[in-house]
Amino acid sequence: MKNAGLLPKLFLSMTFLCAPALYSQDASAPTPEVPRVVESEERLGVFALGGQAFTVMARSQSVSPASNERFATTVSELQIRDAGGNPVLREDFPALLGAGRFVQTLAVSASLLEGAGGRALLLRFVEDNETAGSESWQMFGLVNGKLTRYGAPLPLGQGSAAVNGVLTGVMLRGGIGVVPLATTAEALEFRVWAGNFFVGVPVRIDWTGGQWSEAEQCFANEGGSLRPVGCNLRVTPIRQGVSEGAAVTLYAQPEENVYNARQLVLRGNSAVEFPAARALVRWKTLGGRFACSFDELWLRVRIDGNEGWVRSAADFAALGLTSPQTRQ
Repeated sequence: MKNAGLLPKLFLSMTFLCAPALYSQDASAPTPEVPRVVESEERLGVFALGGQAFTVMARSQSVSPASNERFATTVSELQIRDAGGNPVLREDFPALLGAGRFVQTLAVSASLLEGAGGRALLLRFVEDNETAGSESWQMFGLVNGKLTRYGAPLPLGQGSAAVNGVLTGVMLRGGIGVVPLATTAEALEFRVWAGNFFVGVPVRIDWTGGQWSEAEQCFANEGGSLRPVGCNLRVTPIRQGVSEGAAVTLYAQPEENVYNARQLVLRGNSAVEFPAARALVRWKTLGGRFACSFDELWLRVRIDGNEGWVRSAADFAALGLTSPQTRQ
């Protein structure tokens, strides 16, 4: 009987110790969804080359739910099939997962590069990761009835795109342009992403021989010596609105001379045109693909009738030119 008074206290103490375990089991809390990978197949198009039909198929992997929608889908396999459905080209690509998303993604598109004398199947590859993106291509033509892969464009004057490699100089404003003197190849423009806009790079294609080359080089005459400079390239912008009130630095020439530059303040309704870009074009081979890059890239602009050259990322953004994420 002496211990009877302790029982209520002991009961209360046991109740207190059990309470946390009861509250930790919340049946209404949703269970986090485990990301899963789903595969899909897409036909990128059917393309006719020399009377033969080729189908481009892409197999993709998608993670759902993804921690970042930008990295939710990537191409993992690519095929080119003949009219009978037989693969004439097949390539696999890595699809590495990390933190609920792909580490980097690959997007592929297919189109035709066409001219008066022929056509080629063009595959465009756009890779994206957290820090950078890249653009590369594969190009195929029909040579002697067989699907043949093109390499990167040959240097000016080399290959079957020029006759005997003979070049001629053409006087241009402020310099000299060099082009093939005689050629059986067709002159075309190849569309390339320049970081904030597309440009048309001149090339010459020998459809029969399955070769192509650069179409021109430009030089500046400085004290009797010729220095390589960029040629003018046609611009295709993908624009948003201009940044009203932003100041753009216009250079009179494509060179950073602060004594030959002026500041121009943009208005919301400013009329903006892009007559040309200028750059040194660099082609290179990347395994089974080729890529194009630019040195000394300048953009000629006309703003409310005022013309000049710009090159900074801040000026490109103020003019409403697209960011790299929308280059696809």
